[in-house]
Amino acid sequence: MIKDTFFSFSRFGKLFYKEISENWKLYGLQVLVMYVAMAITLIWYSYTDYTSFNTLAKTNDLNVHIFTLVFWMWSWWIFICLGTSFAFKTMKGKTGRITMLMTPVTAFEKFFFRWLIYVLVLPLLILLSIWLADYTRVFVYSAIYLEMPFIEVTDFKHFVDQGDGGYSLCHSWVDGSLLILLNVYIQSFFLLGSIIWPKNSFIKTLIAFVLFVFLYYWVVVGFSHFTENSALANLNSFIFKWGHVLFPVLTIINWVLTYFRLKESEVIHRM
Repeated sequence: MIKDTFFSFSRFGKLFYKEISENWKLYGLQVLVMYVAMAITLIWYSYTDYTSFNTLAKTNDLNVHIFTLVFWMWSWWIFICLGTSFAFKTMKGKTGRITMLMTPVTAFEKFFFRWLIYVLVLPLLILLSIWLADYTRVFVYSAIYLEMPFIEVTDFKHFVDQGDGGYSLCHSWVDGSLLILLNVYIQSFFLLGSIIWPKNSFIKTLIAFVLFVFLYYWVVVGFSHFTENSALANLNSFIFKWGHVLFPVLTIINWVLTYFRLKESEVIHRM
């Protein structure tokens, strides 16, 4: 009988140890796949850039650094959305559902464990993977192209402009924080989809998200008929003006819906 019906640190610690000890090989394999995919991509792109190197021309690997930062963001979207879609994969089979129901923890503890893994840990693992992949690129091409003195690792603090005239992905922390909030919101959408559609969650959630974006865009298009501004201008101005408030609110709503959907699923499967 569970006494603390919401959250217990000792019980959550046991759940955390159980899940990690049972699935550490799977998590390790997923990190390895991310690293290999990123390393191959960076090595391939760098090859196309370094093969055009001219010793008589003053050049650098600026294009490679910019591509690495952009590829990091795309990898963030792809791997986070794909990984989060499997957050509740145990619910898609009868055996998995029974195992999950028999685990002596509350619904919030089950939700919080997956939130911790996919919202906090997974982005850090993606950053670690792209960092190792970038060092792999430097190691490979420093050994191949000894005549190129400028092959260096990408400095990820240039995610935002450092004011030194160098490369950057975002002009300021205002833009950078908005991009991060957008990423977290999109991830929350896929976390909700993983509990609504345990089977083929990624595809179904992706379709639902695309339909949602198109619906929102056409609402903006309809509204633009009553104004002189274009639909795209209205959309961009709205996001930049209200995104720092809107995205966190929508993200929290998705998290809350995910938790209550999990509780509802447990009640349904117990009947």
